[in-house]
Amino acid sequence: MRSLGNYDVVIVGAGPVGAVAARSAARHGARVLLVERGETPTYPNRCTGIISPRCLKESELGHEVVLREIKGGRIHAPNGRLLQIEAKDTRAVVIDRCLFNFKLLEMAKEAGTEFITKSRVTGLDNQWVMVERGGCLYRAQTKVIIGADGAKSQVANWAKLPPPGQFLLGLQATSRYEPERPDFIEVFFDQNLAPGFFAWVVPAEEGIARVGLATNRMKHASALLKRLLQKLNLKPMKVNAGLIPIGPRTRTTTDRVMVVGDAAAQAKPTSGGGLFTGIVAAKIAGQVAADCVLTHYSNVALTTYETKWREKLGRELSIGMSLRRLFGHLRNNEFNFIFTILDNKTIRDVISTHGDIDYPSLIIKALFQQPKQWRKIWKGLNGKLASASPPLKPAI
Repeated sequence: MRSLGNYDVVIVGAGPVGAVAARSAARHGARVLLVERGETPTYPNRCTGIISPRCLKESELGHEVVLREIKGGRIHAPNGRLLQIEAKDTRAVVIDRCLFNFKLLEMAKEAGTEFITKSRVTGLDNQWVMVERGGCLYRAQTKVIIGADGAKSQVANWAKLPPPGQFLLGLQATSRYEPERPDFIEVFFDQNLAPGFFAWVVPAEEGIARVGLATNRMKHASALLKRLLQKLNLKPMKVNAGLIPIGPRTRTTTDRVMVVGDAAAQAKPTSGGGLFTGIVAAKIAGQVAADCVLTHYSNVALTTYETKWREKLGRELSIGMSLRRLFGHLRNNEFNFIFTILDNKTIRDVISTHGDIDYPSLIIKALFQQPKQWRKIWKGLNGKLASASPPLKPAI
C-alpha cells in the first residue's frame, strides 16, 4: 500500500463545509489534506442555494457568487389563501452554488490545504485513512479526521457515531420560469403536495427557477413533485433528489474523528438548509483540530468542538426541531386556520421585521408579543403547541 504522506488533519468531502473546515484548520497552522471522491465536488441535488446575508459573511465570500437578492415571499395555504411578506431590505440571497464551492476551495488551497480529487476514502484504521485512487490503494497518516461527507456519511458510520434524528427526501427540478416578483420566493404548505414539510419555488438564473419539495413520504416523492409541477404548469428540465438529515447526531466526535455539516445532521429543521449551520460548525471544527494537533492532542480536547458548536447552534436547532414536530403533524385544515390568524397587517409586519431564516427563535419570540393572535392559534390547534418539545406556550 502506497503512502500519501503524513498530515495533521485529513478532511473527507470537499463541499462547502469541508472546504471551510480545511481553510480554518490550515489558517490555524495545521497541515491539511482535503479528499474528494469526484473529479469536482458535487453539491446536494436538493439544495436551493438560498442563504442569508449572514451566511455569506460567514463564508467570507462576496457578491460575485450571488444570482439575486430576495426581499420577501408569498406563502400559500392549502386552500389557496396567500400570505405575502415583504421586508424593506434584503433578507436572503440566491447563490451560484458551484461558484460558491469553487471559491471556498480556492481559499482553502490558498491557506495551504493540499487538495486531491478522484480519491475515494475506503476506511479508517486508528491514525490511518485508507484511500483508493486511480485503481491503487493508498493511506494517509493523520492525527485528526473530519468527516464532511454528507447525509450518508461513511466517516460517521466507521466511527460508530449515533444516527441523525430522521431523514427527509428532498426533490428539486430546474424549470423555465418568469417570476412575478424577481425578489420573491414562493412557499407552499400543503400536505397533498409536500407531506411533512413544504414545497418551494426559488428564482435563480435569469428565466430559471429551482422548484422542489421535501417530504417524509419517500416512496411517493416522485409523484408529489410531478403533482407540484403540474399545479404550477411547469416542465422540468432536470430533476435531482437527496437526503436531508434532520436532528443532530447526539454525538459528533469520537477517537480522532469529528463530523460536520450534513454528516453531523446540523441542517436547520425548519428549512432543511445546511450551509449556515455547516459553515459555522466547520470553522469551529477546523480550529479545534488545529489546536489539538499543534498543542497536546487528546480526545478530551477534541470534544471542545462538540461543546462549542452546540453553544452556537444547539438552541436554534432544538427550537427548529420543536417547530418541525409541530408543523409535520398539522392537517391542511389546521394550516388554513393558522393562515387566517396570521393574515393581518400587524402579524405580517412582525414577520417581515423579525423573520430570520437562520434564527427561527426570533420570529417565535416576536409572535409571543402578540398574545391575542397566539392564544387563537393555541385554542384552534387544540393544544398541539403544548406537545412540541420544548412546548410553544402563548404569552399570558
